Amino acid sequence: MRALMMKRKAIGWGSLVLLLLLTSLPARAQWSTRWLAIGRLQSPYLGGGSEPENLAGIDANGTYTWPGHIPGTYWGHWRGLWISARNWRSPDGQTFPVRIEHIGPRFNGVGEYFQDVIKLVYKFDAPEVLVDGQKTFDKPATPDEVNPDIPADAMVENIARTAMGIEVQRRAYQFSNEQHQDYHIIEYVFTNTGNVDEDEEIELPDQTLQDVYFTFFYRNKANAPAGAWDNSHGGSAWGKYTMNDALLPEWEDMPGEQFSERFAQNYDFWKDHAAQYSWLAAVPDQQQFNTLGNPMWYQHQWQAVAADTTGRLGGAAMFGTLTVHADRSASDASHDEMQPSMLDILDSDDADLTSRNDHNDISQMQFERDWLEDGRKNGSGPARYNDQKRPHAWRIQPDGDFARQTAPPQPSEGGYGYVQSFGPYTLGPGESVRIVIAEAIAGLNDKLAFALGRWYKQQVRQLGRDAADAAVFYWNPETNTSCNAGDPGCIGMTKNDWVMTARDSLFQLFDRILEVWNNGMQVPQPPKPPRRFVVTSATDEITLEWETYAGEPDPVRWEIWRAQSYYYGLPLPDSSTVYYKIAELPGNARSYTDTEVTRGVEYYYYIQAVGSNGLKSNRYWTQTYQPAVLRRPPGVSLDDVRVVPNPYVLEAEQGVRFPDRQDKIAFYGLPAEATIRIYTELGELVRVIEHTDGSGDEFWDLTTSSRQVVASGIYFAVITDKATGNQTTRTIVIIR
Repeated sequence: MRALMMKRKAIGWGSLVLLLLLTSLPARAQWSTRWLAIGRLQSPYLGGGSEPENLAGIDANGTYTWPGHIPGTYWGHWRGLWISARNWRSPDGQTFPVRIEHIGPRFNGVGEYFQDVIKLVYKFDAPEVLVDGQKTFDKPATPDEVNPDIPADAMVENIARTAMGIEVQRRAYQFSNEQHQDYHIIEYVFTNTGNVDEDEEIELPDQTLQDVYFTFFYRNKANAPAGAWDNSHGGSAWGKYTMNDALLPEWEDMPGEQFSERFAQNYDFWKDHAAQYSWLAAVPDQQQFNTLGNPMWYQHQWQAVAADTTGRLGGAAMFGTLTVHADRSASDASHDEMQPSMLDILDSDDADLTSRNDHNDISQMQFERDWLEDGRKNGSGPARYNDQKRPHAWRIQPDGDFARQTAPPQPSEGGYGYVQSFGPYTLGPGESVRIVIAEAIAGLNDKLAFALGRWYKQQVRQLGRDAADAAVFYWNPETNTSCNAGDPGCIGMTKNDWVMTARDSLFQLFDRILEVWNNGMQVPQPPKPPRRFVVTSATDEITLEWETYAGEPDPVRWEIWRAQSYYYGLPLPDSSTVYYKIAELPGNARSYTDTEVTRGVEYYYYIQAVGSNGLKSNRYWTQTYQPAVLRRPPGVSLDDVRVVPNPYVLEAEQGVRFPDRQDKIAFYGLPAEATIRIYTELGELVRVIEHTDGSGDEFWDLTTSSRQVVASGIYFAVITDKATGNQTTRTIVIIR
């Protein structure tokens, strides 16, 4: 029986500004970013081929977000990819006994990886979604290309070269089908091209690469930036309390594994496909409440939504990776069930492996190679962290009863990630190998996570933690409602037992992923969303209008969903923040007027097409992220016109800028219909805005008629009342 660590044979304009700022920094300049964001599981992909720490996303908090529309819900802190070979000969004739090209987990990859291609491809044109004339989005996910022949609804295609002469082609796929929106399938093709730099010249046309390993790094966390408790355990935000587990095919007959028989009966994937996965563990010295499931109790320094203290479980899910396919060799594309050949954990604070990476340092690369081959330090002796036959989680809790965990999930201050190596391979000139990995997340549904977490918080306050940890919560998964003991379909478990059912949910998702892969990446297609979805605020109503794609048949019906106050849709103390279905309309409908609205309240919407097969278009196609609000009535005279904020200062705190993070200024008190002409100080006309909605409000997004952002300076707005022809002028100061 082989051990785990021995060889074995899953925006607003402000976010866009942040992206531009980050990519302008020297260490980040090499990599472009593309987002997969058409389902609940969303992530950025960098042009270097992986996502190192602090380069992982537009705000550097992590990789995957889930659910994608809720701020701060990050489930990964970094990814990494190392490619290594033995006896590599450089173009100048120097022989390296070991050569490793690194990107991640902390090294940014510059000089070892070279971006060639990165593009976002959609199966069809992305819907255009506007609120009061402005595009609304959360992630900058505008496709570079439309290709109806791609196997999924969205794909990030990334080609990076390495200084070893291996080209990395990465294709990350995402589906919009709601049953398949919680995972990405990532296909890597590694080719020995002999091109060791950014130009097209082939420096090493004849070199065969020997004993090649491809090593992937994952540092997972459980929705940590949202924050479960006060800052007494703030390390959760970078994965300090993450537990890591694994499944290996040969464990079916391993004695003493209490779960093996159940897995063998219920899950097909693990017999031929290794998996690793993570969750936020219980922190035994947190006395106030049990942290398993990430209960939201206190406002936390990482927390994005201050009022999110209802107790809901913000981390009642597990994130994992599944080996979908690994070629046996460059000449045999059949799946090698003995890959990956090494799995291990990695202390994120282990400077020996995370802080000294250099493809010219032979001694350091030899040290790294000894580890990535078999998880052993210096090529001999005990495995780097533990030589037991069990993964990290089982070393912490040997009886496997993770719902009643008794020891902390570290001693590592920074926490553990996990690692997997595929190899060894031999790659002759022009030869390739393919490795396919699915990254997925699954857990309790939103309604259960809220009800269970709120109940648990009440129990702790009434009974104390010890009694509450043993109390049983009853829920009917079929009706998705609480129930009474003895009712048909009613299941009773403790809070922690419910949280650990996320493992079963993840494994069911793994099975589904393999079915999709083995079926040629074919999934049932939901109807397309609207081609254009426009939300317009008026003085006493909000109108919604939409258009369909040319030639697209009408769906069976449309469903319109709305929340107020926050687009996050969280069940905060004001339950109106949750999304409710406010209308069902026939398939030939193209508009809806929402009159059940109140002045001073912000409203957010999405629309879904429902097909004859019962599938719905994904909410993320049409989700609005800027608010619709009832407009002010028109001004009585041009003297009423005001410009807000003025001056406009880009670096000003929110409160003197608009809270929706979009660069804009407002004209209040306008006539019902007016023309606004904006001029520079030199008298150049930069923008004409036609105000025609009958309200007193209009906005300017600080761009010219050609969509260029205006520079700092003094501008003049000449406002003409269309009814009377009268004019007035307002001076605008912009400071960037």
